[in-house]
Amino acid sequence: MRTLDTATPDLEIKGCGDVVALLSETINQVRKGLIDPRVANSVGYLANQMVRVLAQDELEDRIDRLEQAIERRGNVPELMMKGLANVKAANSQTVGQD
Repeated sequence: MRTLDTATPDLEIKGCGDVVALLSETINQVRKGLIDPRVANSVGYLANQMVRVLAQDELEDRIDRLEQAIERRGNVPELMMKGLANVKAANSQTVGQD
């Protein structure tokens, strides 16, 4: 099975643009016969998981900002704040469930 040389530098993935670059590079490596398509399938699967985690992280950040904005307004019913926390917890449990 063809894989990349172990001296190939690691890729740091911080956003969806990095995932697009990884997938583009992987597609070209498969087309050139540099890596086995099974390796590319693994990269594709892991890239999909990374996109899901990045989306979850973004959602959690948005919820945190909303909670902070609501708290700054004052007199926020406790039930409302608990509801936001429950949504955040439920969303974090769905990541990785395929």
